[in-house]
Amino acid sequence: MHVDEQLNDPAFFANGAHYALFDRMRVDDPVHWTASPDGRGYWSVFRHADIKTILNDAARFSSEREGVFPVIDDAMAAIAAEAWGVGENVAMIDPPRHTAVRKVISTPFLPKALADGEERTRKLVGEIFDALPAQGEIDLVADLAVRIPMAVICDILALPTSAWDDMLTWGKQAIGGSDPEYQVGSVADTVLHGFRRLQAYAEQHSAARRGCPFSDPLTALANASIDGQPLTQSMITYNAVQIILAGFETTRNAFSGGVLALLENPAQMALLREDPRRLRLAAEEMVRWSDPVISLMRVATCDTELGGKQVRENDRMMLWFPSANRDPEVFERPYEFDVTRHPNLHLGFGAGPHFCLGGPLAKMEIRLAMEELLTRYDGIEITGPVERVQSTFVGGLKHLPVKLKARACAPSVGQTSI
Repeated sequence: MHVDEQLNDPAFFANGAHYALFDRMRVDDPVHWTASPDGRGYWSVFRHADIKTILNDAARFSSEREGVFPVIDDAMAAIAAEAWGVGENVAMIDPPRHTAVRKVISTPFLPKALADGEERTRKLVGEIFDALPAQGEIDLVADLAVRIPMAVICDILALPTSAWDDMLTWGKQAIGGSDPEYQVGSVADTVLHGFRRLQAYAEQHSAARRGCPFSDPLTALANASIDGQPLTQSMITYNAVQIILAGFETTRNAFSGGVLALLENPAQMALLREDPRRLRLAAEEMVRWSDPVISLMRVATCDTELGGKQVRENDRMMLWFPSANRDPEVFERPYEFDVTRHPNLHLGFGAGPHFCLGGPLAKMEIRLAMEELLTRYDGIEITGPVERVQSTFVGGLKHLPVKLKARACAPSVGQTSI
């Protein structure tokens, strides 16, 4: 299969073969013109330094002109504005307007709020584990990894638990519509189906919070004004959906992918059992290793140059994050999973003005979930095939069957005898 066909094929990213391709492209053609199904083409960017340059330079590389979702065919382009809210969603707005919208929703994700809420988050994580069997078989993705971030983000947004299963289904369709397991029609049909249902749900709850005195991000959006003008309902809705999806999709992928890496590298698991204080660094490595975001798009706002290539205004730029996170120019031993890696300059949460607002929350969730996992179980064994999502956008595991072995005597969370 030709390089361009591979880059355009969601199934190609479900078996790990893309890492070898990325290794070759970083050397041979690090800024590569890629033919796409819609005939327009785009620049594929593979090196850490070039991707970071694009992320840091919103003036030259826009998130707003066409959004950040990797739209490379006509069917997806036709639904892009309705599905993702290009120009209204905080992830798809350029500075300086982006700064104002981000400020509206940022408070619960700031360091002080996270520190103040850590024990509440720990309790929520503990309750998810309480629902698991003391020992026996589970799907670590479906039964654990997806439920932890869902519990936390719904708590932050003050959304009821009764809708969790529906929201997870809609999220899989919206983000993973290219995977046959989630499809309800074509890829575009599936994506739009998922987004429309999430939007209807977000609109219902945000409309009910106008004039309310609560401090959650959904209420903040419903009552916010920018430059003296209230946010439109569509802007409220698109940003609420963005928070929901960002809250659970990437976190579940980083956690489940990180656990798989630990199971495949038992010496690294032993290091964490020996000293759980290593979990802060381990969370960073789990994000680097699992690559929860495969690609994001930017659009050039002017004629410019990158990696020796002449980029024209309105050219699309596809940023391949798994390539950046295995770049040997930045990471010593990039294909070694190392829970003590420091510094760890991964781009798993992006960089620049669009650096993931929920990144610190995601790392806290991963750390707390790993504390529970190590405390409650003496062993975890993979019992069936590991299945990955077929996607060029948000990757990760969709099924990880494991067998849990309970600890004979579980010490308190945080004890170094784990």
